[in-house]
Amino acid sequence: MTIAELKKTMTDAFIGEQVIKDAYGLLPNLTFEDQFSTVSIENILFTNVATGIFVLQEMFERHKLDIGELLKVQRAGSAEWYAWKALQFRLGQPLIPGSDQYDDTGLTPAQIAAMQIVKQASATEAQDRSVLYIKIAKETNGELTPLDSGEEQAFTDYMHQVSFAGVRYFVINQPADDMNLTMDIYYDPQVLDSHGRRLDGTNDAPVPETIRGFLKSLPFNGEYSNQALVDALQRTPGVVIAELKSAKSRYGLFTEWHAIDAREIPFAGYYTVGDADLNLVFRI
Repeated sequence: MTIAELKKTMTDAFIGEQVIKDAYGLLPNLTFEDQFSTVSIENILFTNVATGIFVLQEMFERHKLDIGELLKVQRAGSAEWYAWKALQFRLGQPLIPGSDQYDDTGLTPAQIAAMQIVKQASATEAQDRSVLYIKIAKETNGELTPLDSGEEQAFTDYMHQVSFAGVRYFVINQPADDMNLTMDIYYDPQVLDSHGRRLDGTNDAPVPETIRGFLKSLPFNGEYSNQALVDALQRTPGVVIAELKSAKSRYGLFTEWHAIDAREIPFAGYYTVGDADLNLVFRI
């Protein structure tokens, strides 16, 4: 329930009590808002109580989701567990001999976080369940990037030690998949100019910024869809219609571009799009 719905439940019950009607001289068929000012003690009290209940309700929902995620990763050997273990990797610290755990003695939380260089990880089984694909990425200046060769070697050795015997897995540690977009952007001439720049001078590239922001907001190894991109663009101030002519992607420098048919999951787990691969035509 929203804050407004919670408040209405309480105020409806409040003005429905006969003793309250008599004490305040309330009139029938009028709402609480009709008879109490927004600055009245009663209104402030009900608003504060409704807000408190709403916050508590949201905290319990978040707690329930967190517990669900913890239960998933506690199932040792599950795909979620492998993704969780990938995130626990610490560069430069060995595991306790004969264990899949680290010794935290003498380490601060900040020091531990600094060694945990894998910032995004996912693990998915092949359709025939023959292999587990573990995708990983670190962050460099706020952007997802692959681990370098030394870091990847250390990570691979760590996974060998913590993985279950007999489990075949393949680590995917690659640069972002490239995306190429061709679009017609029909714009509002009172907001944007013919180059897609805001007329008030606050942003010279709102459309490319929206595209990159959308791609960055996708969950790691999450599904991209053409329709969701168009929806995001059409929420951009000044964009009237965003018509997607083509969407293509590739991974690796020597991979051919292939068309994205409605949706796909990036090979590396994340996307990037360069200026040369944004083919935008602005139309009124």
